[in-house]
Amino acid sequence: MRWISTPDSVENNEPTALALLETLLAVAAYWGVAWWFDTHLHLLASISLAPWLLLRSKESTERGVRWFVAYWEDKTEITPKDTPWRFWGIVLSSALITGVSTYWLADTFLLGHTGWALFARSLGLGMLAWMIAFMVAVAVAVAVAEAVAGAGAVAGTWVLALPFLLAVGASVWLRSLGVRVLATLRHPWRGFQALPENWRRILLAVDSHHAPELAPGLSARIEEFSLPGIVEKIRVGDWGDRLMWISLIPIWFLPGLLYRWSLKSTCWLYLPLIYLGGGLRWRPRTAKEKGMLVSDLNEGRVEQFRRWLAVGVAASLVITTAIGHPALQSAMRESLSQFPLVLRSFLWVSDLLTEQAATLAHLWRFNGLDLAPWQWLNCLGAAITAALFFYSDRVERRWRLAREETPGAAPAKIHVARLLGLTRLRNLCAILYVPLAFGYGFLALDGFDPARLTGWLAPLGVLYGPYL
Repeated sequence: MRWISTPDSVENNEPTALALLETLLAVAAYWGVAWWFDTHLHLLASISLAPWLLLRSKESTERGVRWFVAYWEDKTEITPKDTPWRFWGIVLSSALITGVSTYWLADTFLLGHTGWALFARSLGLGMLAWMIAFMVAVAVAVAVAEAVAGAGAVAGTWVLALPFLLAVGASVWLRSLGVRVLATLRHPWRGFQALPENWRRILLAVDSHHAPELAPGLSARIEEFSLPGIVEKIRVGDWGDRLMWISLIPIWFLPGLLYRWSLKSTCWLYLPLIYLGGGLRWRPRTAKEKGMLVSDLNEGRVEQFRRWLAVGVAASLVITTAIGHPALQSAMRESLSQFPLVLRSFLWVSDLLTEQAATLAHLWRFNGLDLAPWQWLNCLGAAITAALFFYSDRVERRWRLAREETPGAAPAKIHVARLLGLTRLRNLCAILYVPLAFGYGFLALDGFDPARLTGWLAPLGVLYGPYL
């Protein structure tokens, strides 16, 4: 494990101490916001938006970069005569979005005001409406490089430059967001295959030392879209260029950094995704692939994290069951209070979760064998991980003895088949756990009344009703 990340360590999914610390801080920060402001909206948004980055694949990244570069470098002049469909599409979409936004903002911010307060708010709303219209037009149009160049040209006039810069920057960011989503949707299966690796990278390997990107992979193609490249332009440029690039940094890169932290904050829900690996249909065919399967399950770095997760699940099962049991509660608390600080912290965490996350009790608190379906899947995944720990060690020792007699020998077929069956069963548990736990988390955080789960929603009432 490294202290901080490098480009190579992120590419190789090498864990860093800073990434783990940021994950813990992100979880604490998001739940702290929920407690302080008494809201769960940001938690709902985080768990709902997480799949868009977790489903990123090599193919979707390359396609997204090609689309964005084509958008940035296209010099097509958009006019009613030469490109009527594109021209009027931009005009109509810009007018529609601006009209709806302005109507909602006017209804919210202008009603009930008179005099100078109404004048100032109307002036600000008019400026904002112009910025929205320009932002939508640039996001849909092409020849954006000229727009950014124009922003630099007017940077000497503060009154004109700042709204123009903000509109251009937001439009480019919106375009990058659209490209990212559409490119991900073009390769859904590849995204599902890459999901476990993406999750481990975000959780364990990516930290603040790894600069966020406007779009994945874009920094390698266009240097001016990388944060280090922009910092260099600020360092060597004149004051007009500095104004332009400093204004664009928070618009282009701050959302990516916040999105990264929001993904880290969802580890309390999506942590069992670490169990995934190898898929449900993959089968080792060569002696090398069979050996890699045995070695990875016996002493692989990722498998070690899976074992720690299984230990955590087992400890939570025993401790939360004992603490919540009337006959064992007082004795368990008294016993834990005499243990070292690490074990005593379980009491503090349990009390804190009981106070602040009672609505999500069936994600973190166990009650013996009276478990929710997703909790059974979580426990089964932990049990399979324990079985793989012992069985893979046995297979590794037998394989080592076989290689001493016959160099280049592969692990026995029956052993490989059993290991593969266990890993597939564990993968299936994780795949089923995520949508079930997501549904419970979404309904519980939203305060959904189980009495409303009737009619065509009756199956959800059977599944989630007793736990809401």
